[in-house]
Amino acid sequence: MSKITPSLLNDTLNLVQLARETARMQGHQSKADRLQPVVEGLRDIVANAQTSELGGSNGAVSQSDFQVLLKVIQKDNSAAGPGSGDKGSSHAERSQILAALSSGGMTDIEIARQMGITRDEVRTVLSLEQRRAYAEEVKK
Repeated sequence: MSKITPSLLNDTLNLVQLARETARMQGHQSKADRLQPVVEGLRDIVANAQTSELGGSNGAVSQSDFQVLLKVIQKDNSAAGPGSGDKGSSHAERSQILAALSSGGMTDIEIARQMGITRDEVRTVLSLEQRRAYAEEVKK
């Protein structure tokens, strides 16, 4: 049997979350309630798989302070729930987290998976952060 990758687990989690939200939006609360334990279990599995995958790598990602940052992000994402946007953190905090993950050596794909957002959103936020940093540098 082939190894199940963290990205496949994350995709499965997103699919089950979508099914749950669809049932809820269509007024089938009992179906949505039955899917909630599945979503929570998958969320834990995805978090553990991503953490163990990152833990085996070299560089900044394997450093303990970086791992603490990742756990905080995962906790915020799971507390905010699917489709809740930035309720778990402000835009500024989220931008700082993305910048920290990027400067720590994570790729835009890895950041997107950790944060539960699209790759384009990661690129956009990082681009805006670079422009903001440049503007502050020019002001000095």
